[in-house]
Amino acid sequence: MNKSLRQRQKERRQRAILDAASDLIGRKGFVDTSIEEIAARAEVGIATIYNYYGSKSELLRAMLVRYIEEIAQLGETVLANPPASLDDGMVALFKTYLRGMAEKCSTRLRQEFLALAVSKELAYGKQALNLELRFLDQCNRLANHYKSIGQIRDDVTAEEAAAACYSAAVLPFAMFSFAQNADVPDIERMLQRQISIVVDGVGKRAGNVSCGAHPQQRTRRRPTHGDHTRTTDRTAKDRAARHSP
Repeated sequence: MNKSLRQRQKERRQRAILDAASDLIGRKGFVDTSIEEIAARAEVGIATIYNYYGSKSELLRAMLVRYIEEIAQLGETVLANPPASLDDGMVALFKTYLRGMAEKCSTRLRQEFLALAVSKELAYGKQALNLELRFLDQCNRLANHYKSIGQIRDDVTAEEAAAACYSAAVLPFAMFSFAQNADVPDIERMLQRQISIVVDGVGKRAGNVSCGAHPQQRTRRRPTHGDHTRTTDRTAKDRAARHSP
């Protein structure tokens, strides 16, 4: 269905407002950016912003919605053509998110989004959580792919593997979001390491066993009384040798 001229004009104005707000708030912060500044940058009337969004807080929420939708869309490119292995696939997905965040959002704006996501205003917090669950859903879908081709242990579900990988990525992403001068390659290496550790636990690797115990743990022999006697004898001989002329 073709959009009317009026609808297209409205969408252009909304994009201009969101772009202007992202730039200004990303540099100055939410508190120090006024609706008047945003309107001037977007070349729209102040009333237009209030008509579309109602308040500056609602405008920030709309910015967060657009931001998450854009990052999630990038994730779909990985799901459309997943790498051959579980660890490569999970790393590719989270690196795609990371690079999208770095490209589309300043550190200051990411911090404003985080503040919104944990807002005491319950409606904001709930909506932010629902939006962010899209990333976990993509992680689940990717894990289901690797489960279907036998790369996840039989006793681990795809959802459990996805949750483990997602949890492993939380710290690197938190560091990236809060650090003023976070280095993307450093965060990528941290992601790679964290995901690799998790995949070693949930994935099928050479020597990996379904119950998750390390092979050495099952072959380790418990000490016997004879072992203790032999150790005591060796200790006594060592002492005698040290004190002999």
